[in-house]
Amino acid sequence: PQLASDAHRTIRAQAAQALGKEAADNLRILYGGSVKPDNATSLMSESEIDGALVGGASLDAKSFTAIVKY
Repeated sequence: PQLASDAHRTIRAQAAQALGKEAADNLRILYGGSVKPDNATSLMSESEIDGALVGGASLDAKSFTAIVKY
């Protein structure tokens, strides 16, 4: 989670340089790595991560429900 948060912070800083602070603050940055029920809570608790792009785990209703309810 920390590495992902650091990457999102870097992306937001680059967006601020290119688009301005207000635009960067309003930009929603989604985590696109592996999201599973056992790591969803720790990822989503990072302040820099605004959401997740759920891939394979969305194909299993039980896993997807656990992620959505993190």
